Amino acid sequence: MQHQRAITALATLTATIALAVTLSGCTVSTSSSRTVTPDAFERVVVDALADVSDATPEVDCGADDIAIEDGAEVHCDVNTAGYDVVYDSVSTISTDGGDEYHVDVEVADQPKG
Repeated sequence: MQHQRAITALATLTATIALAVTLSGCTVSTSSSRTVTPDAFERVVVDALADVSDATPEVDCGADDIAIEDGAEVHCDVNTAGYDVVYDSVSTISTDGGDEYHVDVEVADQPKG
């Protein structure tokens, strides 16, 4: 039953989270876009989701570095640790071009097919 509540909490989650983070692990590419590693970005998403849910989410945002650009959307897979049910999430990045950014995270209501 607790598993169902955790999945329900993630599935119905529409979170708007202003989570300011410093750009540890950032790099500069040839296009002058600031980037972070997928691991660094995943930690930001995990922290954002943990703030609004009792479940401990696992997040996978792929293998490529993520450009930190205002308004950019990043799709990540989200699931509750220990379970195979995976949901899509969209993290929208907001930044003023300084050293900080925040993400607004929305998790799909239904698992990925």
